[in-house]
Amino acid sequence: MDQTQETTTPTPETAADAAGGKPKLKLPGLKLPALKLPALGPVLAKLPRPRLAMPDPAALDPRRWRIGKSVLPDLWLAVGAASLVLSILYMVMGPAREQVRMRSAEVATRNNAATLQLAAETYAAANMGRYPRDVRELLPYLPGGEAPRNPFSGDPVMFRAAGGDLTWRTQAGRDYVIEAWGPGPARPSRLATLRGKAPAQAH
Repeated sequence: MDQTQETTTPTPETAADAAGGKPKLKLPGLKLPALKLPALGPVLAKLPRPRLAMPDPAALDPRRWRIGKSVLPDLWLAVGAASLVLSILYMVMGPAREQVRMRSAEVATRNNAATLQLAAETYAAANMGRYPRDVRELLPYLPGGEAPRNPFSGDPVMFRAAGGDLTWRTQAGRDYVIEAWGPGPARPSRLATLRGKAPAQAH
């Protein structure tokens, strides 16, 4: 009795079970038809080539530029209007600017008087409460060792009754009077008066 061996083809399920993993599915391959594009060389050769025109060097010369006659009246009108506006601003702001400058110089003159008074008190503290008869003895006690500047002229103060200057008066080294002066229409105007008095033991 012939014994024939039967061979069985394993199914995907059995193959997967034998491999101990999940079944693998095989999809049939898809083939796309090849696309043939026309050659672009002959087409581009037939297109017109752009030509760049170079500017004329003579046209770029600024000496050849001309302003049209219709533009000149508008230009002169704009210049005239700007000049008129600037003139009005100068007329309006000029006096106000000068007034601010004068007020600032007057304040600086009062500050110079206060600085001179501080120098006098420092001198008195170093000289048993007495003040100098000559104002020049206070110069070493002033900032920089020199007289303050006249705010109106910029020159050093001369200690006289003049605009922006200071005066110093004392009585036997006991009492003093410092006056600050400003410019006036006819004569200097007094801006501030500072007084000092030596203590009783200095008399």
